[in-house]
Amino acid sequence: GLVAVAGVSPHGSDPALYSARCPHLRPRPGDFGALLLDVGFLGRWWLLEEALRDCDVNEEEFRHLPEPLRRLDPRDLRSER
Repeated sequence: GLVAVAGVSPHGSDPALYSARCPHLRPRPGDFGALLLDVGFLGRWWLLEEALRDCDVNEEEFRHLPEPLRRLDPRDLRSER
């Protein structure tokens, strides 16, 4: 598609939880901004792409290493096809 929207649902439609069934606890239509994660356009997620870049890298774990070892060049990566 050309445009996509990603949002958060605090509960799915299936659970029988009181907070999921009670109409007074459901998100209001005006609260859409709080539930919106990102807007995708032309195959790219604009906010999530930056937020998830290197999300699994723990910078503090490598802080004790010398500066040359903290940098990784793409040519240093070796993978089999």
